[in-house]
Amino acid sequence: MYKEKSVLAIAFLCLISVTGSVFAQKQTPPIGGKPKPFVFPKQEVYTLPNGMKVTLVPYGSVPKVAVQATIYAGTKDDAKGKKAISEMVGSMLKEGTKTRTAEQIATSSAEMGGSVSTGTGTDSTSISGEVLSEFGPQFVALIGDMILNPAFNADSLERLKANKLRNLAVGRTQAGNQAWSKFREVIFPDHPYGKIDPTDAEVQSYTLEDVRSFYTQNYGASRTALYVVGKFDTAAVKQAITKAFGGWSKGTPATRNVPKIDAKRSLTLIDRPGSPQSTIYLGMPGPAISDADYAKFVVMDSILAGSFGSRITANIRENKGYTYSPGSFLWNRYKTGYWVQNADVTTQFTGASIKEILFEIERMRNEPVSEKELNGIKSYLIGLYVLQNSARTGVIGQLESMNYNELDRASLDNNVSRLSAVTAADVQEMAKKYLVEDKMTIVVVGDKASVADQIKLYEK
Repeated sequence: MYKEKSVLAIAFLCLISVTGSVFAQKQTPPIGGKPKPFVFPKQEVYTLPNGMKVTLVPYGSVPKVAVQATIYAGTKDDAKGKKAISEMVGSMLKEGTKTRTAEQIATSSAEMGGSVSTGTGTDSTSISGEVLSEFGPQFVALIGDMILNPAFNADSLERLKANKLRNLAVGRTQAGNQAWSKFREVIFPDHPYGKIDPTDAEVQSYTLEDVRSFYTQNYGASRTALYVVGKFDTAAVKQAITKAFGGWSKGTPATRNVPKIDAKRSLTLIDRPGSPQSTIYLGMPGPAISDADYAKFVVMDSILAGSFGSRITANIRENKGYTYSPGSFLWNRYKTGYWVQNADVTTQFTGASIKEILFEIERMRNEPVSEKELNGIKSYLIGLYVLQNSARTGVIGQLESMNYNELDRASLDNNVSRLSAVTAADVQEMAKKYLVEDKMTIVVVGDKASVADQIKLYEK
């Protein structure tokens, strides 16, 4: 979905390095100035008669254009007994159309100076890519052909099924996948979000009829948003969009399936005999992106666990040496949020790691953060937000998040001011409000014989 990953990754690492060195150096760095207001690039938004939404953003000076079509059809829409059939449909969009083979699709995008990719998540499927600006209209036509005229041939389906089965087999051997799958199962029981992977039997049962049925029931203009960002000929691109998508049927309306979360204290141990380390996933319900608390929670999380200079990282990585890669993230879907801390820790320190994570949570709840720590993290987050929007694909990502979460357009312009306004009292309030141990889910994958007694304390 996102290109220029290497550029962003380098810039991101540089930003982290700078932030980390600020906290580590003995001399006091100069006080940063007040962040300048950030104005998101201007957009032209319109809707085709069939209901497809279009967003055009002339942006930047590099002669490239990014195009993404987002179809609101994902794994939450899978038919019963056909988990991940949505992923199969999304993958098959690259396998050829009624007039192009898969090789011709790849060759065409390469000749335009780019490539095309597909991806399916819980709520949507995307078809995207970047090409040289002069080929913007042709690339729109290519994506339109892939979406509206998929070939859905039997040979491709069988090959993709075989690939999926191999990937599933590998995934089941990985502790991180085991922990995350169980974590989702525990926090989202009886909901599509609670099951990540299909069984082998489900994959083997996929037929072309299943693929076509999912496509017919879930793909359509009214479920689709098209984004074009970069340097492009507006008139030519608009004409290409109308020609490629104007005749597409409206289809069925997009669906929402917001889970009802009833979090309870729980501990699950998955035995991994002889493992030299344990994988820990620990979390509680958090705010959704659309919640008023979201910006304040992001600042709190970044201080606690979500940045390289966070407290939990300093504790169990730098000071204790229990782990090399602790981290946290906010798992967000529409009207849904979950805070998750994860770490791969040395087996003998499994219980001690959980103890220190809970210690840092309790400290965050009971003690206000210093202004120095708070201002350092806010500057980091503001810089990261501006950096993310320096790429065409980053702009698309922000627009897609805004539309998916039904936010107003001012939310993109106001994000910097919201982050800047967060206080130490706000941070403490977020920890007290959301990081509640009675609602804590813990999943540990490790050697049961070695860790069971260590973690027994955290069952209740």
